[in-house]
Amino acid sequence: MDIFVLLPKDLCSQIQELQMTTVIEENVHVFIAHGNSDEIDEPIKELFADADFARKYNLMSLNSINWSRIMVQIAHYFYAYFQCTPSMDMTPLPAVEIVVPTGGGGNLTAGYIAQQMGLPIQLVAVVNNNDIIHRTIQHGDFSFSGSVKSTLASAMDIQEPYNMERILWLLSDCDGSLIKTLMEQFYMSKNLTLPEGLHRKQTQVLFSTHLSSKVPRCHAQSKTCS
Repeated sequence: MDIFVLLPKDLCSQIQELQMTTVIEENVHVFIAHGNSDEIDEPIKELFADADFARKYNLMSLNSINWSRIMVQIAHYFYAYFQCTPSMDMTPLPAVEIVVPTGGGGNLTAGYIAQQMGLPIQLVAVVNNNDIIHRTIQHGDFSFSGSVKSTLASAMDIQEPYNMERILWLLSDCDGSLIKTLMEQFYMSKNLTLPEGLHRKQTQVLFSTHLSSKVPRCHAQSKTCS
């Protein structure tokens, strides 16, 4: 098995770069790529969309393009819930709020599926300055807002959270035709307002908030914030 790693140039912390570039093995190939996470994802998605190529070279991805990663993360939610709940003998089972740092939305998708399987959890997606998922949940505004903003949480610096397609498909009662139309509009115009009914269903099961580095930076510099 050969492992290929795409490292976004100047967009990771030093320790992250070292984690990716200091594994000296013949089967590990690390490439520095120009572009942000969204831009690097594009050629990868094209490779997986080429079914013949993917089958010929037995391609597998470790990010959430790969459905198996989401399946494993579903189990994480059940494990976390069992750790937080003192007893399973209560009726009804108590709800547990889980805050999910969110970039591409894969972990959030896993949490939503766990919720739909009956796990009594409340999901709060937390985003950084790249807030497309927050705007989608709050206002139904699934659209780009300029360029990707570089933050201290580089793994969350994403403007194109492809897992929202999975969440919207589930929310639409698996209406593939509707979601295909919506996603085609999004990818063509980078701008989409969710249908009112779909957005209403989303707000009933998902919550969100937005955090930036301004407050801790202000605190570190001046020890006070007005």
